[in-house]
Amino acid sequence: MESKDPAGHIKISVSDPEKGKRFYARLFDFLGYAKIADWGNGVAYKSSLGFGIWIAKAEQGGPKHVHDAPGLHHFCLKAVSKTQVDQLYEILVKEGVDIFSAPRYYPEYTPQYYAVFFVDSDGTELELAYY
Repeated sequence: MESKDPAGHIKISVSDPEKGKRFYARLFDFLGYAKIADWGNGVAYKSSLGFGIWIAKAEQGGPKHVHDAPGLHHFCLKAVSKTQVDQLYEILVKEGVDIFSAPRYYPEYTPQYYAVFFVDSDGTELELAYY
């Protein structure tokens, strides 16, 4: 079966695979992504269009992700509604996740762009956006 999404997958390395698996399981379960693989030090999900997201133990130690340093700046996931962005924000706050920016409109992107920015336990910035 051919994927409808032209992008393939992304791999996010985490320092603590169990902590990373728990964090991303909650996020991807909320978004309705399907778990497609699970092994000792990692897990993989896919969106409804077939985009894969792999979460795996980092192969090297080092500092947490530094925002605006070379490499991944942030990773945006698309929401199905503005309400979904708000619902995720409430979950993130309840679970004590670090929030970069609470939900708001970003008219400098598009007139209807509405997003929340947050980080995982390794400092990798994530975004859920509706546009």
